[in-house]
Amino acid sequence: MVAYVNRRAAAFPLLVSTVVLTAFTSSTGSSASPGEGPGIQPQVGELPAAAAAIMSKPEFETARWLYSVAEAETGRVVLAGRAGESVFTASTAKNFTVGTTYATLGTDATLTTPVYATAEPAGGVLAGDLVLVASGDLAMGGRGAMSGRVDHAFTAGTIDHVYGDIAPNAAFVPDGPLAGLDDLARQVAGSGVTEIAGDVVIDTRLWNTFDGQEGPAPSIYVNDNILDITVTAAGIGQPAVLDLRPQTQAVTVESTVTTTDAGTPTSLTVAADPGDPTSVTVSGTIAAGASQLTIHRIPHAASWARTLFVEALGRAGVTVTSPAVGPNDQAGLPPAGSYPAEDRVASLTSPPMKAFGRMILETSYNTGANALMCLLAAHGGSPDCLDGLQAVHSQLDRAGVAPEDVVLFDGQGADPASTTPDQMVAWTRWAQRQPWGEEFAAGQPVLGVSGTLASTGQDDPAAGEVAAKTGTSVDVDPTTGRVLYKVQSLAGHLTTERGERFVFSLSMSGATYPDVPTGLHDANEDVAAVAAAFQQAL
Repeated sequence: MVAYVNRRAAAFPLLVSTVVLTAFTSSTGSSASPGEGPGIQPQVGELPAAAAAIMSKPEFETARWLYSVAEAETGRVVLAGRAGESVFTASTAKNFTVGTTYATLGTDATLTTPVYATAEPAGGVLAGDLVLVASGDLAMGGRGAMSGRVDHAFTAGTIDHVYGDIAPNAAFVPDGPLAGLDDLARQVAGSGVTEIAGDVVIDTRLWNTFDGQEGPAPSIYVNDNILDITVTAAGIGQPAVLDLRPQTQAVTVESTVTTTDAGTPTSLTVAADPGDPTSVTVSGTIAAGASQLTIHRIPHAASWARTLFVEALGRAGVTVTSPAVGPNDQAGLPPAGSYPAEDRVASLTSPPMKAFGRMILETSYNTGANALMCLLAAHGGSPDCLDGLQAVHSQLDRAGVAPEDVVLFDGQGADPASTTPDQMVAWTRWAQRQPWGEEFAAGQPVLGVSGTLASTGQDDPAAGEVAAKTGTSVDVDPTTGRVLYKVQSLAGHLTTERGERFVFSLSMSGATYPDVPTGLHDANEDVAAVAAAFQQAL
């Protein structure tokens, strides 16, 4: 699965391609020595024949292949080609973000989301406000978090709902997304509060919402700030049936989806009313007998969370006089961080940081990686999320990574974040020797087994022995529809049959494909197959 695909460019049946590509022809193609194949310049070691055969495919005539493989214990490089050249990281940069979070906060660190009453309840009535102070908890009790887990929906046949706007095989974790809010609401009721005469407010001042390449990264998350919309076909020519998750007043959804013949493709579009972001329309067609998940990304997370919390309070028997649907008004809040401990009426503790890190690495969760960057900034005393990159660069310095060879713009690895295979290998080798190194390595997607590599290489002899963060960045020529692969990459570990561990970084940049689905499948398969060839040769 992808690290970053411009959603305007992703030509799945769900979307229409509208992106403008400013420079389609790659200038990174290189001449190869005789017998090496296009774009191949091994500098260390002999390129395995299986890898060379893949790299010599016609689609890679315009591409660069950059790679480095080294012994994890000694650092001795056993295979390298163009390893000192810069290339887009895409989501392999999440290795830097997650590793830095482990180093700075600790793998067992948790986040606490408290709820405060701004006045002393009298006779069960709270004359003031009830304030939930956002902590950056990405799960808020969902994804199995009430049991200390952060689950995801990546399998051999499905991907997580966070990609539900670009992939027809998206699925959600079958766990209540409102579990955390329901637990907080029960605690409020258990404290003796039966009525809130003031307002319910979400305090999101931990950091300033970061405007990421995929969307906003605020400090509050409920169901990943996504409304899941399952569209199910009815009789041919009849309106399709919608099922919403979570059920809430926060968003009103209208459907104009019709059911078509079973042989026709499903095409769904979700659009919010420009004048009212709480009003959403799902349009398009769905094939008879089909059911498909699509999503609506919530633009205003605080108002979304406020409504969901008011509804949870109602389920717990607490009356709220303020309307459930409305703005989240933080104007009257006390100074950030000044809430008296005795005014706390509820709190929610997150799973450990290693559970979040693993989910982010395995699913390539862009918003989650940006939230970690924001947490790093907040830990350092800044509300500006980009200040979290100072912590990342501090760890890169400790790893001995050349600062001029790493360029980062966020936590997810959005373009044009770049580094070299040499530097990525240096980081990975350093990371494994840290106290958090085993947790970091264990959280990587595994070829044919888990995360974004679950559906790739299942029958390959290297299945289970390649553990690496995936990275993908593509764009589309608006005239021809052809896809330019800015990068498809892997960075992580290879383990041999003898149990020897190697660290590696592998990138392909500059190939083109006829369309997005073909590119996403073929490039991912081919790059993974090259990594598998490396593992088998070792």
